[in-house]
Amino acid sequence: MSGLHVDIVTPEKIVFSGSADEIRVPGVNGEFGVLPDHALFLSLLKGGILTITGPQSKRFIIGRGFAEAGADRVVVLTDSCESTDGVDKIAAAALLADADRVLADSAAESDERLIAERNAELARARLEA
Repeated sequence: MSGLHVDIVTPEKIVFSGSADEIRVPGVNGEFGVLPDHALFLSLLKGGILTITGPQSKRFIIGRGFAEAGADRVVVLTDSCESTDGVDKIAAAALLADADRVLADSAAESDERLIAERNAELARARLEA
């Protein structure tokens, strides 16, 4: 089999299931790419832009989660996933400003801070899209 089979799954549904020549994913240690015949690999994800190139090229804004890659398959399990089409940049900028305010004022390991970090990641990805 040439190419990769990619599945992007949220708690609500399978967002994407199809073929790809390459996938680029926002890992917690930086963006990484997966091509066919990739070594087995597991990574934590941060919010950002996931890019699929191939017969069904697409870009998604994803939240935190996990990615498992192998020679012919990539599975992305994420808490949220949305298309980059029609992103509301004004709303994203407002979300980022709110998140930055909370980050400046919250305790290091508080739930409030963790939510603000996630919101900031998603807002930055929406602004980049």
